[in-house]
Amino acid sequence: MNKTKDQPGARRASFAGVGHFTSALTPLAIALVAAWPAFARAQADASSSGNALPPVVVSAQADALTEGSDSYRAKVATVAGKTPQAIREIPYSVSVLTRQRMDDQNMSTLEDALRYVPGVQAVDYGDGTAYFKARGNLLGIEFDGVSTVGGLQYLQQFDLAMYDRVEVLRGPSGVMDGTGEPGGTVNLVRKRPLDQFHVSTETQIGSFGSVRQVLDVTGPLNKEGTLRGRAVIVGSDALQSIDRKREKEAMAYAALDYDFAPRTTLSLSAGYQVNPINGLDYGASGVVNDDQTALIGRVPSSYSQNFSPSWNYSYTSIQEVNANLVHRFENGWKSQTNLFYRHELAKGDYAYAGPGATADGLTFYGDQRQRSTYDWFGADTNVSGPVQLFGQTHTLTFGMNYSLLTNTQQSGFAAVDGPFANGTFSLFDPNAVPHVDVPFTYGANNRIEQYGFYTQARVHLTKPLSLVLGARLDFFQQQGQTFLPDASDWSTQAQLNHRFLPSAGVVYDIVPWLTAYANYSKFVAAQTAVTFAGIGLPPRTGEQYEAGLKGSFLNDRLSATVAAFRINDNNRAVTDPDHPTGAIPGGKSRDQGVELEVAGQLLPNWNVFAGYTYLNVHYDNDAPNLSDGTDPKHLFKLWTNYRFAQGMLSGVSIGGGMLAQTRISRGVEQGAYAIFNAQIGYRFNKHIEASLQLNNIFDREYYVRPPGTFYSVFGDRRNVMLTVRSDF
Repeated sequence: MNKTKDQPGARRASFAGVGHFTSALTPLAIALVAAWPAFARAQADASSSGNALPPVVVSAQADALTEGSDSYRAKVATVAGKTPQAIREIPYSVSVLTRQRMDDQNMSTLEDALRYVPGVQAVDYGDGTAYFKARGNLLGIEFDGVSTVGGLQYLQQFDLAMYDRVEVLRGPSGVMDGTGEPGGTVNLVRKRPLDQFHVSTETQIGSFGSVRQVLDVTGPLNKEGTLRGRAVIVGSDALQSIDRKREKEAMAYAALDYDFAPRTTLSLSAGYQVNPINGLDYGASGVVNDDQTALIGRVPSSYSQNFSPSWNYSYTSIQEVNANLVHRFENGWKSQTNLFYRHELAKGDYAYAGPGATADGLTFYGDQRQRSTYDWFGADTNVSGPVQLFGQTHTLTFGMNYSLLTNTQQSGFAAVDGPFANGTFSLFDPNAVPHVDVPFTYGANNRIEQYGFYTQARVHLTKPLSLVLGARLDFFQQQGQTFLPDASDWSTQAQLNHRFLPSAGVVYDIVPWLTAYANYSKFVAAQTAVTFAGIGLPPRTGEQYEAGLKGSFLNDRLSATVAAFRINDNNRAVTDPDHPTGAIPGGKSRDQGVELEVAGQLLPNWNVFAGYTYLNVHYDNDAPNLSDGTDPKHLFKLWTNYRFAQGMLSGVSIGGGMLAQTRISRGVEQGAYAIFNAQIGYRFNKHIEASLQLNNIFDREYYVRPPGTFYSVFGDRRNVMLTVRSDF
């Protein structure tokens, strides 16, 4: 059986070392906490002697850091440009998931985070990965502003303990990121070292049988404070909502900032993470009718059923290094260069069910073995600064970026005969599926390269009116080569040369607290499909139109945004009606809708987030070829937390939220559902607090990913999580 995007990818194996890693956290924490105060005392001595350097900006993104803000609202973001920009002045829909909200909601994975971003669908793949969509299209990714081709979808990501915030721009971002899907861009911004000693810990215990420990230490490393460091360590061992599924994690992150001079800073960081999963389950496919031409239903025995044999496993490891050099000139201009490298190994050995199943739960099983490696390299260099012209101050940015992905994948598949009719097995007895030796029968090398030159201008026409103009010249190439079962020469699957990608936005300050905006942006997405004659298809092309209002309320503590958008997508590859083995660029889609978001503080100790999205996805010409059916028409997300500051309840916090969506379908329909969560916490003193969170209060049974011809993923059942945090 050939592997497609809808089939399991290479995943993770058992890793006994995680247990040793977790047990080693305690002595390591003691050593780090004991050693670091010496550096803090040296810094204090230097300050009192008058020899300390003037305050410096510790990283390129320091102005946008959300750590320590105690708010769900971020005032600035970097995802729409290369420097921090006020969100109210960005003529696009931008959401920022702050460190405070990640902590309050006990988020540990990128899937946890994006599931609570307005308009974003985070669809679990069942193996520790997911795919992410916004406005009916896939999302791209940046790491601290470095655009990375193919770095998000169906891939394991680092633990969220590594990041200060998650920024999401919805809609095409081709000027900064180049060729790609028009859904938008996720920018993951790493934590940076702080200029004062600080240590925090987090311990979580879940009712499924999970334990997670986090240690975070930061502070100055020399008496002048010009060298600062940070270390974050995470270990977890968790049983899951699905029976017999167990996932472990070990993550280490380290960062250094060094000020060569008050205006020049070099930042270095590195991360390492492993994620083994035992009892990996891709779920069951839908029930088919008697002639196996349509899906008619589903077959869960319970919503904790594991439909895979207990010997299933997968394993992922990620290594990453980064460098950032920033210089601020005396005239307000700034130059910065970022380098990024990541290596990922993903392997797995597992059996899965399908295609289809009978009404009494009989289906075929096959054993699959896979191994894939990924290597990403990214670079971005730019200069930006103010220009005085016609009595107004304008901002210009010029830069170029480069992204390279090389990937090697190997896979093998073996059908196995079962004891029932036609060699089927029972979905309710997956341990009857034997573990057989599966050799690799397919192997391929892939290479995706993209680079481009970009510019952005923020032109202030009058005091309340601004134009934001952008342009990019982009180059893209995708190549492939097989080495199993037979070796082949490298071939070019998609190529785009000197593609021009423009964007334009207008921002108007109606009153000091209310801003109107509109934008136009164009996108280009390369396609690898070919015609019946073997000729590559032209790229998908299209544009987005968007308009909205952004408001600031309650002394700038609370922000609100409403936006209306339309994305036109042309030349989509669809099956050739005259030659079913080929494709033609005849598909079109129109994604349009409305988004609303509120984030911030209703009171200084009361945080709230709410987001609503209406999305209408319309396809022309062969709709089943173009949609996976996981885009709900209505999507609502809410989270709030209130901390009592005085009286008998001083120190108590209460919170909760919900996620609700309308029906989706991948052949089998998942009806509308709502999930409710609640939380209560108590701060014992200024250093220690604890919270107890009840998730899925009403134990709603639902699919995160409803069944198709293959696979399905259940949502988590009702569970409880105890979290204890310390802060010194």
